[in-house]
Amino acid sequence: MVQESDEVQVNYFVLCDQVITEAQTSKQSLIGIYSALMADQVPMHANIAVALGLRVQSSRPRELTFHFNGPDGDQIFSSPPLPTDWNSIEEGLQASGFATLQIGLNLRAMPFQKYGVYTAALYCDKTLLVTFPLSVLPASQPGK
Repeated sequence: MVQESDEVQVNYFVLCDQVITEAQTSKQSLIGIYSALMADQVPMHANIAVALGLRVQSSRPRELTFHFNGPDGDQIFSSPPLPTDWNSIEEGLQASGFATLQIGLNLRAMPFQKYGVYTAALYCDKTLLVTFPLSVLPASQPGK
């Protein structure tokens, strides 16, 4: 049973054009948040950024991973464990009783083979935390 003192809460999980993380403060700037891509044709490749913010109430190390699946459930991308500084988390916990993790992934040339709904997913210790749907739609053509 998960105790409240050991919870991982998702503050945000979005797809965007770019995530910029400030070196000294780890503050994130998210550019171009979206839930759909308009494509002139498929297959295509697109750069995608993933921004996530988590609130944790313990410094117990966890394995966070990101997965991206196509409309048929086929896995397009699976990350290695996301880098997390658990010592920094401990410092935050001592200061305020909780800590936040902010992670940005800038993924280049993600493949989109067909139109449909793709799914971004965040896992913690192989348990699904949250998903984010991304629609890939045909771009409207002039005169049609």
